[in-house]
Amino acid sequence: MRLTRTWLFSLAIALCAPAAWAADAAGNYAIWGAGSRSCHQYQRSASDVQARAPFKDFLMGYLTAYNNLAALTYNAIGDMSLEAALGWLDGYCDQHKLDSFDRALGQMLLERHDSRTQTSNPSGGWGRPAAAPP
Repeated sequence: MRLTRTWLFSLAIALCAPAAWAADAAGNYAIWGAGSRSCHQYQRSASDVQARAPFKDFLMGYLTAYNNLAALTYNAIGDMSLEAALGWLDGYCDQHKLDSFDRALGQMLLERHDSRTQTSNPSGGWGRPAAAPP
């Protein structure tokens, strides 16, 4: 009985959820923090650890949210390290100075999509332990 109620509750929530990613009818959404800054501003922060910190923090939060919300995604950047991701963003931003940092992140995730890690490491790592086989 309890399982049935849980299942029905989950179904009700799913039916009430929007069918697409959160954005307005035109596909626009509010960007908070360093994500709204330009690639040029990101590049200018490269030599200053304090100036780079908001971008690094935004990147970590963005990736965490993406990993939580994207289907079949445990780690959106796969085996790429955080420093390597920042390096990728440096290269992208060198070519697209007027893009927002948020857009640069989106482009990185599009490029890395096929390299993402889809499940957690069953022998350890973060998150819940792997389920026992039936």
